[in-house]
Amino acid sequence: MTSHFIKRSKRLSAKERNLLDQKTTIFQNNPRDIRLKTHQLGGKLREYMAFSLTRGKRVKFILVESNRALFVDVGTHDEVY
Repeated sequence: MTSHFIKRSKRLSAKERNLLDQKTTIFQNNPRDIRLKTHQLGGKLREYMAFSLTRGKRVKFILVESNRALFVDVGTHDEVY
């Protein structure tokens, strides 16, 4: 997790932080789990991927290795992209 991600995650509500913990656990077991709605980003962000935290919030990450990811940002669609 980047320092930016940690800073932004502290701004989430308690309910969203709890959901982030749950989704992070799911991600650790299977990054492509259908519940996460993981997707590759396009354009200038094509090296990144994201998954849905809530209907309006996303977690942006980059694959460092085939089995390791670095969480870069969390927030609304407009904040993250």
